[in-house]
Amino acid sequence: MVLVGIVSLHSSDSMRASGAGQVFFPAMTSFLTPLVCLESPLRRFDPRWKLAALTISLVVTACLQTPVTAAIALIGAVILAGLARLPIPAFFERLKIVLPALVLFTIFLPFVVPDPEPVLIGPIRLSSPGLRLALLFILKALAIFTLTLVLTAASSLSETLQGAASLRVPGTLIHIAMLTYRYLFLFANELGRLRLALRVRGYRNRPTMHCYRTIGNVAGTLLVRSSERAERVAQAMRCRGFDGRFRSLTEFRTRATDVAGFALIAGEYAALLAWEILG
Repeated sequence: MVLVGIVSLHSSDSMRASGAGQVFFPAMTSFLTPLVCLESPLRRFDPRWKLAALTISLVVTACLQTPVTAAIALIGAVILAGLARLPIPAFFERLKIVLPALVLFTIFLPFVVPDPEPVLIGPIRLSSPGLRLALLFILKALAIFTLTLVLTAASSLSETLQGAASLRVPGTLIHIAMLTYRYLFLFANELGRLRLALRVRGYRNRPTMHCYRTIGNVAGTLLVRSSERAERVAQAMRCRGFDGRFRSLTEFRTRATDVAGFALIAGEYAALLAWEILG
């Protein structure tokens, strides 16, 4: 019951943490802020079947090796996003955070992948395998990104973790995921306070040894405070009877529509992988 209470309180803690954290880390807090779970066809599915189907979809998408199948997987992810009523502004808000890293990983591929017959655009030589690899990487990344947002939009964090526990996912992994997510906001809040204290004292980022020593001291202070907080939380959980097991009052019931939805989603991506393997 302790961990169920932790999940139920994560949204209020996130708001308090983001109040200071958004001043310094708007990208991180906006990326981690949970999506609003709107009423949708995908929302009504049993969380266990939904988690299993989307997990299969994610694994299959990661295994695809051709741009055509990756594009089909992306189209399927967009359809699922529509069924989950994924908020478009929230999608693009998170996409603009991921997009720079995606471009950074792919922009050099057309220039570094060997090609005996490169494509010539004036003085620029582009590798055909490099372009294909970059396109494949972008399509797969966008599909995986969309499927992950579908999972978070179609179920709350507590429902997803309770479904994972029902699917016999090791309790240690569930607890690590739950506590890590919750305390990331507190971590950002603590770092925001330290940066605010430095700014008040006249600190400015400069390439000097004094600034490097200050950054090292801040990092050490943050690690020490995080360790102390973790010890206090562990002691509080043990005092409340925590024994490492995931408990929940929610009872899941499988319906025919849940099985049909699982078969449709998982079957579509499995057929896509089989089609690629067979030629």
